[in-house]
Amino acid sequence: MVVWNIRGASRKDSLRYLHKICKANKIRILVLLEPLSDTPQLEVVRRFLGFDRAAVALNNKVWVFWNDELSLCFREMAEQLLHLGISFPSGCSIQLSTVYARCSRVGRRDLWAAMEELAGSVRGPWLLAGDFNVITTAEERAGGSPANARNIEEFNAAIGTCGLAEVPFDGSLFTWTNGRVWQRLDRALMNRDWAEGYDLSHVSHLSRGRSDHAPLVITANNGRKGKSSFKFLNVWQRHSGFMEVVRQGWALPVEGLGMPKFHNKLRAVKGCLQTWNVQVFGNVFNKVKAAEAVMKQREEHFDKERDSVSRAELEEAKAAYSRSLAVECEYWRQKSGIKWLQVGDANSAYFHSRCRQRRSYNFVARIKEQSGAWLEDIHDIRRSAVGFFSSLFASEQHGFLPPALPFSLPQLTSADNDRLGALPGMEELKGVVFALDADSAPGPDGFGAGFYQVCWDIIKSDLLEAVQAFFQGMRLPRCFTSTSIILLPKVAGAGQWKDFRPISLCNVCSKIISKLVSDRLATVLPTLVSPWQTGFVPGRGITDNILLTQELVVDLDRRLRHPNLMLKLDMEKAYDRVEWPFLLFMLRKFGFTEHVVDLIFRLVSNNWFSVLVNGEPSGFFKSTRGVRQGDPVSPGLFVLIAEFLGRGLHHLLDSQPHRRFVSAGTVVPYLAFADDMLIFTRCSEECLSAIKGFLSDYQESSGQRVNVTKSSFFLPSWASPGQEQLVHRGLGFNRQTFPFTYLGAPIYKGRRCGILFDGIVSKMRSRLEHWSTKLLSFGGKLVLARHVLASLPMYLLQVLDPPKAVLTRLGVLCNSFLWDQNGKRRIHWSSWDNLCFPVDEGGLGFRSFRDMARAFSAKLWWRFRLGTSVWAEFMHAKYVNGCHPADAAPVRPSAIWRRLQTISPMVEPSIRWCLGDGLVDFWKDRWVLHEPLESVVVRPDHPHFLVSEFFTLDGWDELRLAQWVPSFVIQAIKDTPFDVSQKDRMVWLPSPTGCFSVKSAWEVLRQKRQYSLVDSLLWSSVLPMKMSFLAWRVMRNFLPLDVTLRSRGLSCPSRCGCCYLEEEDLLHVFFKGPVASEVWRRMSARFGFRLSNCLGMASVFKAWYWTAAIPSKDHIRTFMPVVLCWFLWSARNQERFCGVRWGSDKVICEVDHFLEGLGKANLFRRSHFNGDVDCDLLRLVTTPPRRRIPRAIMWEKPPFGLLKLNSDASVKHGRATGGGLVRDYQGKMIFAFYKEFGEYNVLEAEGLALLFGLQLCSQRGLRPSLVEVDSKA
Repeated sequence: MVVWNIRGASRKDSLRYLHKICKANKIRILVLLEPLSDTPQLEVVRRFLGFDRAAVALNNKVWVFWNDELSLCFREMAEQLLHLGISFPSGCSIQLSTVYARCSRVGRRDLWAAMEELAGSVRGPWLLAGDFNVITTAEERAGGSPANARNIEEFNAAIGTCGLAEVPFDGSLFTWTNGRVWQRLDRALMNRDWAEGYDLSHVSHLSRGRSDHAPLVITANNGRKGKSSFKFLNVWQRHSGFMEVVRQGWALPVEGLGMPKFHNKLRAVKGCLQTWNVQVFGNVFNKVKAAEAVMKQREEHFDKERDSVSRAELEEAKAAYSRSLAVECEYWRQKSGIKWLQVGDANSAYFHSRCRQRRSYNFVARIKEQSGAWLEDIHDIRRSAVGFFSSLFASEQHGFLPPALPFSLPQLTSADNDRLGALPGMEELKGVVFALDADSAPGPDGFGAGFYQVCWDIIKSDLLEAVQAFFQGMRLPRCFTSTSIILLPKVAGAGQWKDFRPISLCNVCSKIISKLVSDRLATVLPTLVSPWQTGFVPGRGITDNILLTQELVVDLDRRLRHPNLMLKLDMEKAYDRVEWPFLLFMLRKFGFTEHVVDLIFRLVSNNWFSVLVNGEPSGFFKSTRGVRQGDPVSPGLFVLIAEFLGRGLHHLLDSQPHRRFVSAGTVVPYLAFADDMLIFTRCSEECLSAIKGFLSDYQESSGQRVNVTKSSFFLPSWASPGQEQLVHRGLGFNRQTFPFTYLGAPIYKGRRCGILFDGIVSKMRSRLEHWSTKLLSFGGKLVLARHVLASLPMYLLQVLDPPKAVLTRLGVLCNSFLWDQNGKRRIHWSSWDNLCFPVDEGGLGFRSFRDMARAFSAKLWWRFRLGTSVWAEFMHAKYVNGCHPADAAPVRPSAIWRRLQTISPMVEPSIRWCLGDGLVDFWKDRWVLHEPLESVVVRPDHPHFLVSEFFTLDGWDELRLAQWVPSFVIQAIKDTPFDVSQKDRMVWLPSPTGCFSVKSAWEVLRQKRQYSLVDSLLWSSVLPMKMSFLAWRVMRNFLPLDVTLRSRGLSCPSRCGCCYLEEEDLLHVFFKGPVASEVWRRMSARFGFRLSNCLGMASVFKAWYWTAAIPSKDHIRTFMPVVLCWFLWSARNQERFCGVRWGSDKVICEVDHFLEGLGKANLFRRSHFNGDVDCDLLRLVTTPPRRRIPRAIMWEKPPFGLLKLNSDASVKHGRATGGGLVRDYQGKMIFAFYKEFGEYNVLEAEGLALLFGLQLCSQRGLRPSLVEVDSKA
């Protein structure tokens, strides 16, 4: 179908264009919006276009054309919406709503209300298409003033409430323009039923022609299900016979040695698994259906007989059905690629929907060739894909001429080369295999990393033989290097092959070898790669680039004769265009031996590719250049290649001071993260000419290509048009304005404002309000909110400090996601801020965005104080100028510096210094006492001293110390050791290891509430999270009970469904009512106790907890109240909404069934029943107890002639004490000691006890050769 907003639809040029569109796309339904033609022209247009029927609606604002083969029913007409029912000859039917929205926000509210009303009544596939006159994200607008955030919010809220999702599109992002502003006003939206029935639906944005709007060509397909290739399923390992099948297949005799032998064994196992899957394991979905049918039969039989035998058969059928559902859920989870939701509530529907969504967004409906022609036939598309990518991976060099190196490169040592080329052992190989993601997509052979990990004991010897054969010089065979290329769209509306990112799905056997080399290469990258390159170099982070860029942007506007200039390079297909001779040239220049160079070359060469187009492999061709995206070794190799560009630029700009970017900090010639590069220089013709010449030489040698149309430059706001033209003529780049996005973060000048963060807000909303999330249980929602949505904004919080309004918007989105259901607003029982506490403090385990922002600010201060990163060095040079960081007061601080100043008073008390060379501030740093000396020693002034100024060759300079500090401080200083041969070391006190972590910083800085025993008892790893969540709601009366609703202003009669005598309130439903009280009485009797004196639900939970012989959070008595609350609530809802009368027998029966299901799922351990040896539920423990081997721990004498020092410490009521003793080789005690240290944590106390013992030994002239402590840290 076609939907088009076209003014003057009856004009000849418009009709010709429409006729061409309809004929080329075989259009069956045409909808024209705002035709601005008289009604009599409708018939003229119909005949010209060749349609059988036509109708006019909405006061001549909408024309509809269709053929007789379709049956159209005009069901509803609102002022801005026309709703149609469409039936096809095949018998299927759809519903289509065409939209012609008003221009004002207030005017569109009637449209949103009409959409929400339709969403509640529509059944079946439903599509909305037309001109909505509003955008969904700020990225859908270019030019003019910034997008109106309120308009975006209301539109997205309507989409979320209606449970709609975008239909994927190709073509231009913008569908409307007036020549100054471009926006995406036209779109198509679908509901869940449409997405399931027509999962390959697609929208094409055609050329606008004479209109200001683009026509939307909408195709609705469900895709052809072809024969799928072999793929190892992780669910197979659940079957008891799986390992034996693999063992037998692996033992079959095969030909070859090394890698060919390993591949042939994989083929043998593949054949065995395929046969076993058909004959034994069976079809997952058919098994679910069969188990459901058996369960239904057993239910009917039990309803008739009602004896113990039929009950047992029913329970067995229910358990079998649950097991088959779990297998299905795991199948869809693996296919969906969802890694955050592993266990717990069944979410098969959600996983399934995500599979369909991913398939839809990766579907290529048509493609535009370089000639400009559009291909729509699948065979033409596949032929075009093979042609494009085989050409992309083909070398363009005709003979390699090594370039000159006007700069030096660091060299690898012989020891480094030996480590890189050494034969791997079994332990190293195992570490690599188990570091791979078990759920990652497999290569062409179908075996994912999960197979290698599960079957490790069977395959490890042959795998090691194959890997060692490669390190001994064997070439990788084609069966190892065969690779499938999947195409991921880089931009919305990808319509050309260059808009797709080719990701290589390598065979795991090949990936293991690559990762071995990659892990070894990572150990030498920090010494080889320049500090301004942070991509894939251990110890460096992407945040440095963003932070430094934001700081340098502040200095862009400096008034200079030749202005500062920032260049943003875009490298076209950087990984795919790497020329192999240049790679080998760079490796040799870095000092790699020929053995290692040959090893790396054999990895990247002899790679064969097939392109997966809509899931089907196409072509089979060999590459002659490039490194594979998706290969573990590729990033490290590319970084080494890019060093030619980086070091060349550094040499070019540093050799001439007038070429350097002028800033108050250290010199930064460029910043790079792999192929993303920013160059900081000056705007002069000489400088631009030098840069252009060097880039040209680099491109010729390396095969890289700078995309001139996507590269850009930034000049000061005061720069003249002549200077802008100078850069444009010299490099061909276009000028870009602020803000812009760099490495996923907005870079801006001036004040930060909320619109900078619209991208992350939109991304959060799209994840939350997509209809697939509505398929999640409450437990799934909790996991999604905790692990996925909470992580989305964390990347930005590391580098930016969003305004409070933005953090509030994010919290409101998450809160709505948690409480609303099926796209409808429900009661928000709690604010987001009240939920953001640990579960043992009454929260739901979420982390407040404000708290996390403070924790990341603390991380920035920690990294700044360390001073080891390029960013920290820059900030020290720019702001500190020799004073203490906490005292720095620049005149014009940046936003980042103000953020550091705000957090420093909160973080400094948690930092302590261990002395090395003593370059620590004597007065202001914490290095000897709990507080800085300036707060301990009262003086009129505290001159700036370093601690090293009080060092002497013999120790501390006590005479000089006496001039500045009192005697008790001198004594503490004398007990403080130092080692001038080492660097001073920062210690993070909240961490037991002394190393900084965001988690520990969050714990220090977050808002806190009092510990709650009851709340901590609600959450058990044995139970589904939805049960614990209900118990949490019970404890707070966050349930829609009649009395509760009445207290919130809803007038409703109240009568309890269990007795019809009293009002329905929390205690009556869950504890005091006749059904609830009987359930609690009978269940407590089974455990041999009686509930009494319980005034509320909190006292009930506590009573169950304390009756256990050995109370613990995973004891069955602890989580039994949670289970009872769940089934009491379930019974209440069945009575309220289904009319099923509830009684104590039914509730207890459901509880027993649930507990038996846990037992059959092997979730019970004997530890869950500690002390309850007579409980009848102990029979549910099917897992044998773990066999514990006692290990005797005893003191051992030191070797002959040596001494051993043992020390220990403890902290009680905040006061630390420690002691120890020294014994000789006969076990004879030499001396013992004890000391009180004051207020320290356990880690510090352990260290002080050991230190004090060593000092005493030194005083006595003893040198203990062995030291023992019992602290793991």
